[in-house]
Amino acid sequence: MASKEKLKNKVGAGALTALVVGGTIGSGIFGLPSTMTKNGNPKAIIIGWIIVGIGMFALAGVYRDLTMQQPEIDDGIYGWAKGIFGDLGGFFANYGHGVGDAVGDTSYLVVIFSALGAFGVFGFFGDGTTWWSVLVASILLWLLTWLVLRGVKSSTLMNDITTIAKIIPIVVFIVLAILNFNPHIFMAHWASTSVYVPASHTTAAHWTHESVFAQSKAVLLSAMWCLVGIESGTIYATRARKTSDVAKATTIGSIIVIIVLVGTAVLSLGLMAPSRISQLHDPSMAGLMAHMTGPWGSWLIDICLIVSVVGALLAWISLCSEELRLPSRGGSATKWLNQLNGEEIPKNAVLTTSCITEALLLVAGFSSAGYETMLEFATSLDCVPYLMVSLYACKSVIKGIGFRNRSRGERVRTGVLAALSTLFTAFMVYGAGLQYLLLTAVVWLTGFWFYWKGRQEQGKRMGAGEWSAWIVVAVLAVLGIIGLCTRTMGF
Repeated sequence: MASKEKLKNKVGAGALTALVVGGTIGSGIFGLPSTMTKNGNPKAIIIGWIIVGIGMFALAGVYRDLTMQQPEIDDGIYGWAKGIFGDLGGFFANYGHGVGDAVGDTSYLVVIFSALGAFGVFGFFGDGTTWWSVLVASILLWLLTWLVLRGVKSSTLMNDITTIAKIIPIVVFIVLAILNFNPHIFMAHWASTSVYVPASHTTAAHWTHESVFAQSKAVLLSAMWCLVGIESGTIYATRARKTSDVAKATTIGSIIVIIVLVGTAVLSLGLMAPSRISQLHDPSMAGLMAHMTGPWGSWLIDICLIVSVVGALLAWISLCSEELRLPSRGGSATKWLNQLNGEEIPKNAVLTTSCITEALLLVAGFSSAGYETMLEFATSLDCVPYLMVSLYACKSVIKGIGFRNRSRGERVRTGVLAALSTLFTAFMVYGAGLQYLLLTAVVWLTGFWFYWKGRQEQGKRMGAGEWSAWIVVAVLAVLGIIGLCTRTMGF
């Protein structure tokens, strides 16, 4: 049997809500205007946000309902994916999601130094992928790792502080954007099929024509990235004082996040033409603030971004390690990942996730893979676990799992949310495309030793189905590696 130890350091509803908001509103919102306009014009962007908003509210509802209806499963994504796909499915879901968050950590570090690069004295940091950026980002990464190892209370307290620090400038931006909003600018490109594609490391800047549907599809992955993190409360369910606190934090946090993100994205379109927004230096919100207020607005956003993203990094390093710990705790990975230090922090899982982030920083340095590339990869890694959870919710509704002594109406409501969430996450997996599916397989393959060792420690042999699954993953991973090496695909 897997060991499910009792932890002393518990987290309350307020801290869990701050964790959801802080883990979700990180760097994404500060680069949101240019990220959206590189993929579409106002009509497509709004359609994309409507789809993502409905889908993510449904997904948040699924997390909330599963937490309340099945409190015996206290390990979130891992436990739910395991409930439908077994040990290997639970491992793939949590390991992939954990590494996805590590990729997110890399994107945070990249955008921090991209923001610093906007200040003349720190121009050598460039877009956050220069070797000076990689070096100093590495130092910051391991400093934050040390802080996380000091204990969950210290890292969640720091997250509370930085969450407040990030919300204030965002509110200032939204208020100023309302005052400066120009409906003529907003409507001038309302349903245009012309999309401006800024210069990248491989292509020159150019205009292209895309249908509104194609633009909306492209917007989805970028929009979804900004909402990755709403499940943060469920990841910390084993450390929550009460199960109901997790559900409450997920609901309140999701509402706050949706309002702030959609407000920022839509109001930006009334300040500047989409083609101009897409050319702004990351973080693009700083460029829009400078457009409204002059240089001081840009400095405010850049400074607050650095503070807020450092806080988000603290939260995400903790989340990454917790996600690697849970399969070990549940018997699907080696016990080595579940070894806790005196502060009840899974030290080996923390060090493993920080090593993954460090490796990805080096990849960013070598390939010049910038912030947006990293966030798209991180989002694609999260899509499959979200789909697994949604399918488990459907299974629970069909078989009545967790509905004893609950009303028929609640079961119907949960079923509707589960169906919407499944359709949404399946579309997101499709939208991510084959390229990111192959890269996901590469990530899963790196976890083979953790799973195989866990089977040995449990005294179990891997069955034919498990070996077959790993072989399929290995084949897909090899195709992905060949694509990367031959440059027929990239990050």
